[in-house]
Amino acid sequence: MKTYKQFINQINEGVKAIHAFDIDDTTFKSPKLRVHVNDHTGKRIKSLDTHQFASHSSKKLPKGHNYDFSEFKSAEKFKQHAKPIHKMVNHLKKVSSERSNKVIFNTARSDFDDKKKFVKSLKHHGVDAHKVHVVRAGNIKQNIAPAKKKAIITHGYIKSHKPKEVHMYDDDHNNLHHFKKLKDHHPNVTFYSHHVKSDGSYRTEKV
Repeated sequence: MKTYKQFINQINEGVKAIHAFDIDDTTFKSPKLRVHVNDHTGKRIKSLDTHQFASHSSKKLPKGHNYDFSEFKSAEKFKQHAKPIHKMVNHLKKVSSERSNKVIFNTARSDFDDKKKFVKSLKHHGVDAHKVHVVRAGNIKQNIAPAKKKAIITHGYIKSHKPKEVHMYDDDHNNLHHFKKLKDHHPNVTFYSHHVKSDGSYRTEKV
């Protein structure tokens, strides 16, 4: 058991590490959900799973075309289709139980249509939304790639919390590439890039 002095010192030390987890295909799988592509008339011309979207979104859409993320805004669809990747969920719960860690979901999704239902779904899988804040890169209105939006969010958290190290867990190499580039802005912070596989195991690169 910690002494009172040790407890106070721990609080004063603040955040030692930030752990940022992607949601889709990193912590949960939702294989039935699709991002749709609409043309200038609003007609749906293509539907993409999460892996296809990751590649597609790195290119510019033709003029007048847009993405339809409605399925990824639905808390009901998340409840129905999201399946936990147990190794990663267990790791998330472990790091979020440590007081010196700041743990977030850094997701390309935007706001859910029913926040309470989404939080309840997380709780069903053992994830406490009070300990793991959900940050939605999809809410950033700039016309830039999701990977860059995620980097903007991480950059902001590093500036706010001044950690000694920061970890990012993601299945997408492009997201991790932009994450590692943040080292140029935070040379005194140690970066850990964790490329997550479909079974929840991951390969770590220290930057």
